[in-house]
Amino acid sequence: MTEEQSFLRNHWSYVASNTFRTLLMFGVMILVWWGTSEGQGDMTIYLAFILVMSVVIVALNIIYWLKTKYYFLEDEIVVIRTTIFRSETRIQYDRLASVNVERDVVCRILNATKLSFNLNSSMNVTKAEAYIVLKKDKADRLREDLNSRMFGTARTVPEASEEPREEAVSLVDVSTWDIFLHAFIGMSTYQLLFGLVMAAYSILSFYFDNSVSVFAIILFVVEFLMPAFAAFFRYFNYSIVRQGETVTVSSGFFSTRTDCFKLSKVNFVKIREPLICRVLGKSILEAEVVGTSDTKGMPLLCPLKDRDIAYNLFRDLLPEFVCEDLQSKQSRVSMVGLGFWTLVTVGIIAGFAYLLVPEIPSGFGMFLNFCVVLMYILCVGWFVLAYRNRSIAMNDSIVLAVTGSFDRVSNYILFDKIQFANVFSNPVERRYGAAKCKINMLSTVGATAVVTGVFEADYLEKVSETVMARIRDGRYDFRRFQ
Repeated sequence: MTEEQSFLRNHWSYVASNTFRTLLMFGVMILVWWGTSEGQGDMTIYLAFILVMSVVIVALNIIYWLKTKYYFLEDEIVVIRTTIFRSETRIQYDRLASVNVERDVVCRILNATKLSFNLNSSMNVTKAEAYIVLKKDKADRLREDLNSRMFGTARTVPEASEEPREEAVSLVDVSTWDIFLHAFIGMSTYQLLFGLVMAAYSILSFYFDNSVSVFAIILFVVEFLMPAFAAFFRYFNYSIVRQGETVTVSSGFFSTRTDCFKLSKVNFVKIREPLICRVLGKSILEAEVVGTSDTKGMPLLCPLKDRDIAYNLFRDLLPEFVCEDLQSKQSRVSMVGLGFWTLVTVGIIAGFAYLLVPEIPSGFGMFLNFCVVLMYILCVGWFVLAYRNRSIAMNDSIVLAVTGSFDRVSNYILFDKIQFANVFSNPVERRYGAAKCKINMLSTVGATAVVTGVFEADYLEKVSETVMARIRDGRYDFRRFQ
């Protein structure tokens, strides 16, 4: 880059946001040390250490801020950092998958916005390839300009002299109650039951022993409350808007996030139905999208809503993923494998229960018996539901693989997104001509696979045969996904 070349630099809220997170972490450390310190002398040392470290971290953030420059050229973005080591990142506009918007608490207070630039790469699993923090109005203009390059659309952000455009209406009306239900019962059945058992154990320990089981409370908070509240605040004020072939998903309470992507970037679609949600007639619609920069790679297209609402949105947004062919139920041979794992699990539970009897505190015998009986019931329920739920269907372009037991998941997979399919079987299944199929897909998270139930081996072989047939006769066209 030449000296005369114009560049952008992160807004100073970048330093403020990093400093806030650092001070928050150190504040927690102070509270922990205060609780364990026996003398004020030790506390003075801790405070001095934290003060020095805070100054160092602020100084490093300022240096990093000053030494990072962003060049938005005619055909690419160039990010240059010249700290101890020099790094240069180049992102071509035509390789951009999405430009996402994130605003944490500090950014919202200081009216700034963080733009994340995402490509179709393994790096999308945990973080974007690059990001920049700008004042909100400048970030909006830059994002619109980049979206027009990526999606081939005209600029839609009004100039200062223009009338503000009418706000688009969300495709799904999502209330705060919907988000609350999604956060607290939309999690997996196993996670929900574990949290409830830990809560019950804490209450009983207080009732019988007049003491609080700290370990059980920690597990309840970490495994149930924290994920539930995190999901609630993440998806609060959820909306999904469609403009042509582009979908924009936004949500957030303290920190907000906006994902914008083309429908052609969708790899596969999931409809999740945990047990309680299924009983209530509700479903969750998810899709894996290239360039989401999400830890799970799964943008939420519809939080927990009535099944009809989720399915109608699915059909409207992604009709090419719909497969309404007759679903094949599992072979009865699958009962052998399912029964084997059920008996193994029951045996392990019985063994642990026998070993825990001498160690169980007085008054908790009934609770232990209840837990053991509950786990036996769950094992039987898993056997029944794992046999009944799993099915498969396919047409010329789609494979629908329904998996799960308590939590049923319907996976809609395009043949053109399948890397390879592996058909395998155990000795009993092979004897009766049955098998399972592991479908490996093109994915932003690397090795993504769906394992089907047990069906006729000849039928499952059609997955690989159809993939190869589409490649040979030209029906597979990689350009449709660009």
